[in-house]
Amino acid sequence: MKQGEQHHVRNLTGSTNDLEKYAQEVLKEMIREGIPPTPSNFDAYFDKLLDGKPAAFRKRILKLLELEDGGEDNHHGVLEQYLKDAFGNVKKFLQHINLLYKNLRHLEHMLEKRLLETEAVADKDSLMTLLDVLKKDVQTMNKIIKKEAGELKERYESTSELVLEVQDYAIHEERYGVYKKNYLLTKMRKEEKLIAEFGHESTLMMVRASDKILSQITRPKVRHLILRTVARLLLKTSRRSDVVAHYEDETFAILMRHTSLDSAKQAAMRLKDLVGNTNFFVGDREVVLDVDIGIARISLDRSSEQTVICALHGLDIAYQQGDVCGICPHDK
Repeated sequence: MKQGEQHHVRNLTGSTNDLEKYAQEVLKEMIREGIPPTPSNFDAYFDKLLDGKPAAFRKRILKLLELEDGGEDNHHGVLEQYLKDAFGNVKKFLQHINLLYKNLRHLEHMLEKRLLETEAVADKDSLMTLLDVLKKDVQTMNKIIKKEAGELKERYESTSELVLEVQDYAIHEERYGVYKKNYLLTKMRKEEKLIAEFGHESTLMMVRASDKILSQITRPKVRHLILRTVARLLLKTSRRSDVVAHYEDETFAILMRHTSLDSAKQAAMRLKDLVGNTNFFVGDREVVLDVDIGIARISLDRSSEQTVICALHGLDIAYQQGDVCGICPHDK
């Protein structure tokens, strides 16, 4: 171990002791509530109980956890970005080849034009012979490049199909820095199985940027900035065990594991307060950010898609009634 690393570990000794005591507290609470202490459940309860701790304590623990965060999902995101960049490079390469092919065709047409012009030259035989040879050379080169361009096109189309398949399995939404819809639904189905096995409560929260705000914005870049800000605030208020995803259009979702409806409502209130304190300027006009929130319980009596619809219904209720959040009518 290097000297700098030793110094860093000594600085975190107190936090490590806090972490050990807190881990014991989490385990005792799980046993008291009858929650099986599996790694997945422990992770969710670790975040859940941390919400009730003082800010200074939370900061120390989270700082320590950052050291062990291998960022596995982030590695997946980097890989996806590399693949997209590679696809972009292949596309640009093909465009350059296509441009080269067009220029050769243009050169061929120019030679034909010059052949016609040589009819006015006195010593036409030698000039025509030279131009004929040149034309044959260009035609030969043109055939070779045309063949290569065809093969490159096949390679491009094959690569394009592979990249599209990779995108189907991609879990990150690069526009907003959160997960994609397909990953959210996959995690919801997994959570349903865990609930069936262990009997705990989990909740789905849908968050939509206020139409009152977006209707005032016509510039696409500003609308994107608003949605990215909403995503950033969701990540800021969520727990490490939560899944924050872009669902569609202006709507985001948070899968909140080991979270009851009452706890989800409290989380909605915190989110509303945070969003309400966020403002930005469009030209010389100040705009205060706002969102609508809907909540539904992860229920075994319906599919993941039906739970999403239920949470969206709660979102519409919040919008119509002007409440902090709307609860799915089936879950009240």
